[in-house]
Amino acid sequence: MSGFAAQTLEKKLIDLNSSQQSIQTLSLWLIHHRKHHKSIVQTWFAELKKAKAVRRLTFMYLANDIIQNSRKKGPEFSKEFGAVLAASFESVAKDSDDKTLGSLERILAIWEERQIYDSNDIKSFRSSLTLRKNQQSVKDVNNSSKTNDLKPNEAKEAK
Repeated sequence: MSGFAAQTLEKKLIDLNSSQQSIQTLSLWLIHHRKHHKSIVQTWFAELKKAKAVRRLTFMYLANDIIQNSRKKGPEFSKEFGAVLAASFESVAKDSDDKTLGSLERILAIWEERQIYDSNDIKSFRSSLTLRKNQQSVKDVNNSSKTNDLKPNEAKEAK
């Protein structure tokens, strides 16, 4: 395995795809370099925020894999990720569809069941998803009321 450098991680994150093999391979490499956990999480979070919406869930799957598989070796990753997960869930949920929100909720349910994080942390992470769902509901209501206020021909054009 090659040595660790933040630039190498950035490249690996760009090349990351949603396949289980891709996620597990990168996860193992990162766990191997766990002494750099602060830099790893900082780089992961920065790249997550830059990633297109369709790729952000893959970043969360990677974090999930790292957090769960590094527990036996030490708490450094769960603590370090814990500091950015609320903002991460919010960032991923921001432009997500219902399927992605369901996948994020599934990650949280697993963490809760396996006691990866305590219930207060899970509530905090979940509130980021709830915040997004509430914003989406308001957006849907606003869009439907705008459409309803239009004349029939304008409503067709608005859609």
